Amino acid sequence: MPGSVAASHIGLHHRDAVRLLFILALGSEEAGDGERIFRGEKRAMAIDFLVRYPDYLADELITRYETKSDQEALDAAVAIFDADEPDERTVAMVRWRRGAFQNIEMPLSILTAYGLVRPLRQTAGQRRHDFVVLPAAFAFIERIEREQPTLRWYRSRVDLVMTLTAFRSGSDLKGDQYLHPEYRDARHGTEIPSIKERVLDRLKAIRGRP
Repeated sequence: MPGSVAASHIGLHHRDAVRLLFILALGSEEAGDGERIFRGEKRAMAIDFLVRYPDYLADELITRYETKSDQEALDAAVAIFDADEPDERTVAMVRWRRGAFQNIEMPLSILTAYGLVRPLRQTAGQRRHDFVVLPAAFAFIERIEREQPTLRWYRSRVDLVMTLTAFRSGSDLKGDQYLHPEYRDARHGTEIPSIKERVLDRLKAIRGRP
């Protein structure tokens, strides 16, 4: 029914707004006067991709284990597959001209309407889009985590992604994502495919499984 379809779209916009809020809040930097700034829409997209694609995130964690002997990274990769996250948690993104893309206009407008985030006005010649994360955003996150404990997954997941991305630029992060042929070669306008089986093979090799 049309009403049900409309309600479904509204629900998806609010889900995207919640996920974006965790990304902008936990990925922000001190800006003074109780405000924080998240720098770069492209960076937000790159972090969002790793939140939405647990298999790509697991691959990054395995690489960290292999290069830095980080056992916690390997344990996190194992946990992703033990929880069937590539099947249960993936929220597909479309491959567009500059990689994985999601129009954040609607979720951003929701966050702005609630007084949680404010797009930072660009100065002359500035191409990067930054976002002011207002103090109310953190109080709101704490409240929704109390009221809906399942939403704490977003905090733990964004925190995990941030251990890999830190404050690297969006271009740098997307450069890493382009190294995956499945991502790089996906046709424009199509969903970026899973790499679940390839990552499982890496994991099994590390764990000594046949």
